[in-house]
Amino acid sequence: MKKKIVSSLVLSLLIAQSVSAITISAVGDIMLGTDYPSGGKSTVDFFAAVRPYMKDNDINFGNYEGTLYDGPVQPDGKKPGKNRYLFRTHPGMVGHLQKAGYDVMSLSNNHARDFGSKGLQSTKQTLKNAGISYSSKDGEVATFKIGGTSIAIIATDYFSGKRSITNPAATYAEISQLKRDYDVVMVSVHAGGEGAAADRVSDRNEIYLGENRGNSVRFARSAIDAGADFIVMHGPHIPRGMEVYRDRLIAYSLGNFMTGQGISIAGTTGIAPLLEVELDNQGRFVQGKITSFVQDRSKGLVLDSKKRALSIMANLSAKDFPQSMPSFDGSGMITPGRSQKSRLP
Repeated sequence: MKKKIVSSLVLSLLIAQSVSAITISAVGDIMLGTDYPSGGKSTVDFFAAVRPYMKDNDINFGNYEGTLYDGPVQPDGKKPGKNRYLFRTHPGMVGHLQKAGYDVMSLSNNHARDFGSKGLQSTKQTLKNAGISYSSKDGEVATFKIGGTSIAIIATDYFSGKRSITNPAATYAEISQLKRDYDVVMVSVHAGGEGAAADRVSDRNEIYLGENRGNSVRFARSAIDAGADFIVMHGPHIPRGMEVYRDRLIAYSLGNFMTGQGISIAGTTGIAPLLEVELDNQGRFVQGKITSFVQDRSKGLVLDSKKRALSIMANLSAKDFPQSMPSFDGSGMITPGRSQKSRLP
């Protein structure tokens, strides 16, 4: 009898471990300053104020909007004069990401190749040397094992080729395969228009600077239909609303988080939300929290007592997704609201 009791206890502990929740923090664009064509390494401790909010999460995610590279302009990168946003950050600055506790970075965005293939490969190697995983259009899958739960993270964008949201059939197929192989699938998406006028989300293609930046709503919901569990978007440089679709959370833009010169931090572009979510072992949204920060280039991130990121994202969620928005409270807590169950035609 005693043996049976012990066996039952062990079994109960194993079951409890297998169904435990995972916690993920996610932020939008990170670019730790540029030294092109001039400039240097900043001594500001960018993430000092945010580290206490990240230290207990299982996975910390961000979008690295630029390159960690110290070489010259590359012929297969953006041409000088054609695009002034040439983001080159010295590889030594990766220590800021390490110290903050980042586990994984998206490298699918419109500045990952500012310095061509050499710049992108330098960024990847620098992150790898720092113990930080990454995913890009080249096909990498960042994987984690938390307790008994396996997690896969991939990064997508609006450009043609692999992992495109504007030609998404292959991306949906990859998501479906990942869901067969992993318990939880998180998808990072670089999409949408940019700037203060791009705060609203609707079921349509967004055209910006003559580029089709994708239909964020259609892609996100269809990705969940294909097997994705958590969708994090970035690219508009401002926060957008959120919704819960089929018990999965979609954040339509987390704006800028910590960005150096070349990216405006005026007005809402300086608002920096930190989103923390708890998912069950199948990827369903359990609860979350938004902590509001603002950017200060002389100090780094500063906790925002006015909670503007929370207010902006709650109000935009109510405007754009009144039937499927999560519930917000004044402390920043988020819980599932009226989940939108129906599939898109």
